[in-house]
Amino acid sequence: MFTKTLVALFGSFAVLNAFATPAPLQARDETHSVNLVNNCGSGNAVFLYADHGVQGSGVISGPVNGGVAWVDGFAGADCQSSGVNCGIVEFTLTNSEGAGKQNAADYSLLDGPGLGNHKYTYKMDFVFTGSCTNGPGGPCTGDSADQCPGAYLGSSTEGGAPTQCLADNTGITITFC
Repeated sequence: MFTKTLVALFGSFAVLNAFATPAPLQARDETHSVNLVNNCGSGNAVFLYADHGVQGSGVISGPVNGGVAWVDGFAGADCQSSGVNCGIVEFTLTNSEGAGKQNAADYSLLDGPGLGNHKYTYKMDFVFTGSCTNGPGGPCTGDSADQCPGAYLGSSTEGGAPTQCLADNTGITITFC
């Protein structure tokens, strides 16, 4: 009798355990929305990122490393690839993966040998979207630290202060003019 009770008890436990055991966790797909808004009246807001060509707004599967956004064909300026001769917003969108990787963005008006010859050309603004909504503290409206919060200016690659946040599947909206 004791053996039958023990077998019945362990059999019931095995059935309960099968229902109580959680399913294996599925890895979430990493996606990032890049939304470009051009209020300038000329040109096209575009971006590129590591190992990818120039494109417009969209949803990217996987990390966006080394992103650069600018207004291509802006009237009165010779904006070239990677925003050379114009102001840019630089950004990286990446999931943390438990390694402390961060989303980051900044304005760049770096102008010097090997720095891309970026100059203030048009108003720029950005804000992260999704579960992180940090922004730079205001739009870039000129070529000084007061007018362009956190920007990298002139030939100083150490003077800027990127806006950062730690959240998965973060997007960014970048507005020009």
